[in-house]
Amino acid sequence: MKHSFRYLVVMGLCMLAAMAAAQQPVRGADQNSDLANARALLQAGRDEIIRDEMRLTETEAAAFWPAYERYMADLSMLRDRYAELVVGYLRAYREGSVSEEYAVQLIDEYLDIKSTQLDIRKKHLEHFRKALPARKAARFYQLENKLDAELDAQLALYVPLMDPV
Repeated sequence: MKHSFRYLVVMGLCMLAAMAAAQQPVRGADQNSDLANARALLQAGRDEIIRDEMRLTETEAAAFWPAYERYMADLSMLRDRYAELVVGYLRAYREGSVSEEYAVQLIDEYLDIKSTQLDIRKKHLEHFRKALPARKAARFYQLENKLDAELDAQLALYVPLMDPV
C-alpha cells in the first residue's frame, strides 16, 4: 500500500509544483485542468488501495461502493480547495508576498477545510455503518486516515515553512 500511494502522491505533488513554479501564473481553465489531473491521479491510487485493502464480499461491495462514491463526491470540492490553498501559498512564498493578512487568511482557510472534512466524515459514517460490519467501517476510516497522513507527510516535506518575520 505504502509504495504505490507514495508514488501517486509524489506525482500529484509534481503537478502542483509545476503549477506553482511556472513563470506565468496559471489561471482559469489551465489551473482547473491541472488540479483536476492531480486530483484524478491521487484518487485513482486511493481507490485502488481501498479496493485492495478492504477485502469486501460481493454483498458488502454492492453496498459500499455507492456510499464511497457519494463520500468522495462530497470531499472532491474540499480537496480542490486544499490543493488551491497549497498552490496559492507556494506562489505567495516564492514571490515573497506572504503578508500578515495573508497568513491570517491561510490558517483560517486551512482550519475551515479540516473542520469541513471532519463534518463530511461524520455525515457519511452512518452510510458506511449500514453498508459494512463495524470492523470494516472502522478499517475504511483507518485507511482514509493513513492515506491522508501519507499525503500530509509528503506535503510537509515539500511545502516550506512560512518565514516568521
